[in-house]
Amino acid sequence: MYFKITFLFLLVSLSGLVKAQEDSSKFLVVQEFKIIGNKTSKEKIILREMPFKLGDKLSKKQLDELVDRAKSNLLNTLLFNFVTVDVVYFDKQNVSIYIMVEERWYWWPIPILEIQETNFNTWWQTKDFDKINFGGLLIKENFRGRKERFSIKLQGGYTEEVGASYAIPYANKAQTQGLKFRFNLRRNHELAYANSNNKRDFYKSNSDYVQNEKNVSLAYEIRPKLYNNHSFQMGYGNVSVTDTVATLNDNYLNNGASQMEFLSLSYRFKRDKRNFRSYPTIGYYYDASILKNGAGVFNEDLNQVVLGSQVKKYWQLSNKLYFSGLFKTKFTLNEGPYYLQRGLGFVNDLVRGYELYVVNGQHYSITKAQLRYAVLDNKIFKVNAIKWEKFNKVPLSIFAGAFFDSGYVVSNHPENNNSLTNTALFGAGLSLDFVSYYDLVLRTEYSINKLGEHGLFIHFVAPI
Repeated sequence: MYFKITFLFLLVSLSGLVKAQEDSSKFLVVQEFKIIGNKTSKEKIILREMPFKLGDKLSKKQLDELVDRAKSNLLNTLLFNFVTVDVVYFDKQNVSIYIMVEERWYWWPIPILEIQETNFNTWWQTKDFDKINFGGLLIKENFRGRKERFSIKLQGGYTEEVGASYAIPYANKAQTQGLKFRFNLRRNHELAYANSNNKRDFYKSNSDYVQNEKNVSLAYEIRPKLYNNHSFQMGYGNVSVTDTVATLNDNYLNNGASQMEFLSLSYRFKRDKRNFRSYPTIGYYYDASILKNGAGVFNEDLNQVVLGSQVKKYWQLSNKLYFSGLFKTKFTLNEGPYYLQRGLGFVNDLVRGYELYVVNGQHYSITKAQLRYAVLDNKIFKVNAIKWEKFNKVPLSIFAGAFFDSGYVVSNHPENNNSLTNTALFGAGLSLDFVSYYDLVLRTEYSINKLGEHGLFIHFVAPI
């Protein structure tokens, strides 16, 4: 009897051991990362974006999903035009990860020729060439191969500006903390001092600068892992206007003043798991922020708090069919001056169909829904006439779609015939989007709004 029990126990133990060995053989072990093509980018910057590490034991399904995620992470650094991540087997269980990248061009002496309006369509309505900025912008991307970014700006035209910025995303050894510094000086002969009839009212002086601005900011960022980012920022602002502007709108700055000096403090949290942030089709994004303008220093009258949040979600419904949605909201506590107000009608904050209006107020919300079909999905064209490797392979995607937007702006001052405040806004239409390398996006949309107005509109950023 004892012998039978002992034999049965050994049999069960051996079968369990065999099963454990079989289970362990189902996992793949990451033994090596091999990086190819990074002439400038440091290996540690690339490995920072990997959602797995050496020694990880993963099922084939898990590894396939994480390899796709690794490719998206690297593309979202905006350091590379093309990325390939492949799994190479040493044997049935041990694998190497081959990461092949084609780096972008990182030095950009860019001539500035841009319009200064709420969006391109507003400018196209008037074709006012006085609202053109020109000059030069020198940018060094991926400075020192560490994803750092340095820029200098010299600009004339509608807004005369001198500025510089320097971003260090990985300031510590663990690559979890970063710093950003920015300053600029601006001055204008014209400014928008108020809103009436759902448009901005402008004042211009050919002889005097009607507004002068100085801004300096320092941000400290924490990115503990891959997809979460915390940003703490302190800024200094100094703005002055002519007495005429202060007379035209006694709330342009605080209490009819012609000069305002203030500190601002802000915190922003964001989580980003989109496949390609310049034009996402899969994944999600959300953020939440709080901004305090006025900190009891320089200007005791200014005590404005702005709360904001947005959620974006992207679904792949079939091989070429995609759906996306957005909800965004902003609340302003203690109204503050007109100079610090911003409602709907600007590039990233508008209900489509209302591009020619500015709907200003203290609070707003927007919802967007978009259905897109990939007519052409990341087709690579080789342009032999261009000898530069960083430019002669041109990816192109074309998406046809339909959309519906809604929004609402709350204004404590609905006078001056601003009929679009404190009422629901609706817009819908059809779209055709073109996406190429270096984050180039061209959106053509035919929209109709609640007023029955319709037309063709052009934008240069992703719809959601």
